Formats: sequence, C-alpha cells, structure tokens
Amino acid sequence: MIEETLWQIYQHSYFQSTCRVTPCQKVTSHRAGAIISVWNPHGQNLTLTHNKRLERAAMRYLRVQGIAYKRLWGGNEDMSYRELSIFVPCSLQQARHLSAHFKQLAFYYVSTRGRVSLHCSKQTKPMCLVSKHLNKRWLTK
Repeated sequence: MIEETLWQIYQHSYFQSTCRVTPCQKVTSHRAGAIISVWNPHGQNLTLTHNKRLERAAMRYLRVQGIAYKRLWGGNEDMSYRELSIFVPCSLQQARHLSAHFKQLAFYYVSTRGRVSLHCSKQTKPMCLVSKHLNKRWLTK
C-alpha cells in the first residue's frame, strides 16, 4: 500500500530526458505507454550503487524480453531529486505487469494524446490525472 504522503509526491512529478534537450515527443514517439522507475523499488531510497545494479538488471530483462524502451528521469520540479525511469510503449495492462515486475508502487501512463495519469501498481488507489499533456511536466533545461 502506498502512504498518502508518497502518493501526493507522485502526483507532482516531472520528467526529463537523460539527454536534457530532448523533447518529450522524441521519447514517446506519440505512442501510448508507461513511465516506470527502475530505481528505489517499494518506495525505498537505496544507494546509487544498489540502484545502478537494479538498472542493469532491468535493462537486461527488457532486452531479453524484446521490450523497446527509452530512458528518462522522473523527479521533482528542479530535479534535485530524480530516479532513472523508462518509457515503454505498451498497454495499461502491460504497464501494470512491468511496474509490479520492477517492484514499483506506482507508474505513469501516457496516452497517445499525451495525457499523463498516475496508477497504483496493485490497484489499491484510484487512477489520478497528473497532467493534460506530458509536455506540461517535461523539463528541457
């Protein structure tokens, strides 16, 4: 279960390409899909070393499964806190499965029109609209 404070933090997340100047459309290619963190499973803050290990395992898993992905950051508005995440073009059901596989409490789903919604991985909280368009939460600086 996600604590209410953490759920509120998730609702105020921003995103940025790992190559800062890349617009969100380059990451999503106007396709629906999920933004899922590959760091800090179960909402626990882990060390950078541990997170890098999780990152390598996640990228290996995605490659073996033949799942396309793009890397990005998810974090607060000034990116003073951020986590490595991935954008995966997929259905909502596939997104829920991947989020659970990476032991994440929640994930974001981006529609083909760019609408961003927050979903609890175990469906214990209702879906929450985060932004009417990803570009409103996309940082390029």
